[in-house]
This record gives sequence, structure tokens and C-alpha cells, in this order.
Amino acid sequence: MDDSAPARAAVVETLKQAGDLDDVYEAEEGLSALRIMAEKKPDLVVCDLVMPGCDGLQFLRLKAAKPELATVPVLILTADAELEKKVELFERGASDYVRKPFDPRELVARVRVHLRLKLLTEDLEAANEKLYKLSCTDPLTDLFNRRHFNNVLDVEIARVVRYGMPLSLVLADVDHFKRVNDELGHLTGDDVLREVSHVLTKGVRKADIVARYGGEEIALVLTNTGTAGAFVLAERLRAAVEDLSVAAGGAIVRVTASFGVAVAEPKGDVTSAAMLIRRADKALYAAKRHGRNQVVMWGPELDRTSSPG
Repeated sequence: MDDSAPARAAVVETLKQAGDLDDVYEAEEGLSALRIMAEKKPDLVVCDLVMPGCDGLQFLRLKAAKPELATVPVLILTADAELEKKVELFERGASDYVRKPFDPRELVARVRVHLRLKLLTEDLEAANEKLYKLSCTDPLTDLFNRRHFNNVLDVEIARVVRYGMPLSLVLADVDHFKRVNDELGHLTGDDVLREVSHVLTKGVRKADIVARYGGEEIALVLTNTGTAGAFVLAERLRAAVEDLSVAAGGAIVRVTASFGVAVAEPKGDVTSAAMLIRRADKALYAAKRHGRNQVVMWGPELDRTSSPG
């Protein structure tokens, strides 16, 4: 980026002659550069400091305000040797600077250094993201795990109190799952659990959380969803599981699931995640006890019915 066409040509030629820096785009000033960056997603910017209109410092300020561009390194070309100016460049977000007139070898070397740093940073971020996913994901079903579910539910319960929006918890349990494992083998059981998990995930909104609660039990956290909406959704999911056919060893396996639903309403009596889980669990136990393959909403009468330890 430079308002001088000959200066741009010199930089472009230097970078292209380096051999491994092929895609180079040009801009006359900062606003044009930002438009090009949004479209081309460059790995690095070489920017002149003094330009009419949007100069290097203004460009750094505008770039920092755009999250999708904030991490792109910027190398400033400047004839200014004042320490204060250099300090200001770094404070505004410049990654490095090269004195003008520049030595082609120095420019290429600094560009390569910052490109390597950017690639290393991206690799580290990707590795951290993978580790985070591993830490909160169930390896069999690819659903969230129990730890992540607990963290999310605590946060969502607090939001019910603070923002006055309802929250529903659905516990789903595959019916007679032990029989599937015993008669068809654990590999078939794994296939069934994966397919059921996929059906449940497909049936909810992106804002909802689906997690493996334990064994063949799956928890669904439905944000901003009250009693009526939760029952309709759970019934739809129940029917979807009932319609599911899982191919295993040349045979077709059909299963059903039971659903227990509990709701935390604004100004209601649910005061903790544990309390909401207990209610959903009691509702699930009632669905199992009354014949399975059905949806039961928690009600006060269920507290008078004991559930298995």
C-alpha cells in the first residue's frame, strides 16, 4: 500500500522476485487496502506510513477495529527515524517497520519472518481449538460431554434469573439399550447411539446444546424455551427416533427413546442446575415407568414418586 505507483512497483517486484511470495495486491491508500483485505484475506500487509487521505496510522486504527483483519501483520515502510514515531507505530498495532529507501533483502527477510510467525500462530490456535474440542466433546457420539453440559447449564440457569427468559432441559434415554448391546453387540450399540445422537442434534436449533449425559442418556438444553415449546420439540424428537432405522451387520435395528422434560421459568422456583436435572430425571423415570417411548413433563406430583437411585 503506497500512494506512489513507482514505490508500489518496487515493492511488488522485490516480493515477487523472492520466489515464494506470489500473490501480491496493490492499493493506493488505506481505505482501498481495507476493501482488498476483506476480499482477498492476505497474510501480511506492507504499508507506507505517509500517504494522503488514509495514511499508515489511520489504516492501523481502522484495521484494528475489524476483528476479521485484526491479526493480519502490518509491516510499515517509513523514512521517519524518530523514536517517538516508531513507538507510536507499535502501539497502533504495527508488527515491524523497514526504513526507506529499503534494502530488498531486508524487506524480504522481515516479510518472511512475520509470515512464519503468522503461520505458527494459526497452527497454535488450531491446536488449541482442537484441544478445547477434545476437552468438551464425547468421542463416541461427537456430542458435548457431561463436563461441558454442566458448565452450560449453570450459565443458562443464571440467565433465567437475570434476563427473565425460560429454559428447558430434556433428558432422553434409549429404550432397552442394554438389550441391543447384549443381543447385537456393543459395536451395534455404538452405531445406534451415534445415529440417535445425530437425529437429536439435527432436530434442535444451533443455539441449543446437545450432550451425552451418561451411557445411553442424552441431555438437551433448550434456551428461551418454555413448557409448550419444549413438549412439542421433545415429541417431535421422540417420533424422529422411532422412525430411525440403523443398518448393522446386514440387519435393520429399530429403537425408541423416552423423554423427560423440566422447565425453569422466570420467577419460578428452580434455583439451581441440580434442581432442574432432578426434575427432568424424575420426568424421564415416569416416561420409562409408564411404558417408554413417550414424553413426560415434570409436575409437582412426580416429586411424590420415588425414582431409582
